[in-house]
Formats: sequence, structure tokens, C-alpha cells
Amino acid sequence: KQFISGGGENEVYVTMVRTGEEGPKGISCLVIEKDMPGVSFGANERKLGWHSQPTAQVVFEDVHVPVDNLVGGEGEGFRIAMMGLDGGRLNIGACSLGGAQRCLDESIGYTKDRKQFGKAIGDFQNTQFMLADMATDLEAARALLYMAAAKVTANAPDKTKFAAMAKRLSTDTGSLVADRALQLHGGYGYLMDYPIERFWRDLRVHSILEGTNQVMRMIIGRELTRQ
Repeated sequence: KQFISGGGENEVYVTMVRTGEEGPKGISCLVIEKDMPGVSFGANERKLGWHSQPTAQVVFEDVHVPVDNLVGGEGEGFRIAMMGLDGGRLNIGACSLGGAQRCLDESIGYTKDRKQFGKAIGDFQNTQFMLADMATDLEAARALLYMAAAKVTANAPDKTKFAAMAKRLSTDTGSLVADRALQLHGGYGYLMDYPIERFWRDLRVHSILEGTNQVMRMIIGRELTRQ
């Protein structure tokens, strides 16, 4: 399995494996331990961002897993996996908004201090327009994320649609706000002496994680046409 967060560092790997018939009913959930014979790992991936978290390939070759490591019943793996998807999408959306909020805060502080033509660049109308759009987009995405979280908590019938909406909007907004923050910082935003470039790199992958944002649109569209 490729792109495993914590690959080679985690002690256990909760894995969906085929133990029976074709289709979802033939998938079971197993806890596979790091030191089991046949478990190996690829090299740590060299990524654009997320440098603090190792990412590596996990390889299983003739691994014998005791029945005690079965999570739930045999054939329940697909159901267990589906139960975690909505929450995972909310989680990565929240990560995006947290990073984007930091970018906005940094941008407000920077534009108050940075002087051009005898005045702070934060006093220029164009700068204020950019900050206003960043703040507005963040609040809109945060409101949708909270609504989706409430629906997932309440097990509402439309929870999956709203989780997909929130993930799509929050992660796209996070990347957009980080990009605007870098623009407001000018050349300094591109330097590692300032925090913006790290957020710009780290947030970009969020529109890929937990299901790409193209898949989120497919889920939303499918739910809408079923109504």
C-alpha cells in the first residue's frame, strides 16, 4: 500500500483485506503489527510538504495474522471503512481552515508593519480587499464545516453529502487563502524565514487526501441527482 502516513514508524496498521467472496462482503478489517514476519516498508517519501510526518510504502508478503487481530466480524471491513470516511473528511477540512487562519493572521500583521510610499500596505484599498475576501471565504467554509460536523454527529441522512461539501470547500479555501497570503507577503512570503511558504506547501495536499476534491464533487452530484 502506497502513501501510508507514519509508514515504518507506527506500531500497528489497521488494514482492509480480502478474506472472502468478491465485492464488499468479502473484505475484513485486520490489525497488522509492525514486527510481524512479512511486514516491510519502503523508503520515506520526499514530499513537497508535511515534512514532520513520515510517509512510506507498506508491504505485506505472506503475513500470517491471528484471528484475535480481526476487528469486528469477518466480512465487515468495508462497513467499518465507510464509517470513518465522513469524519476523516471533516478532519482534513478543519486542518485546512486552521492553517489558513494562521496565514490570514500573519498577513494582517505583516501588512500593518510593511511600509510602501510612506504608509502601511494594509492601508491600501487593494490589500484590504484581499484580506476581506480571505476572511469572508474562511468564515463561509468554517460555517459549512460546523454544519457538516453536526450532521455527522447526529447521523443525519444527508451527512455524507455535507461532509463532502465541507471537505471540498474547506480544502480549496485553505489553499486559496495560503496563496493569497504568500502574494501579500511578496518575495518574503517565498522565503523560509517566514511561515507562509510552509503553509502553502502543507495545505496543498489536503485537496487530495481523504478522497480528492474531484471525488467529493462526484459524491455531491450523485446525492443531488438521487433526490
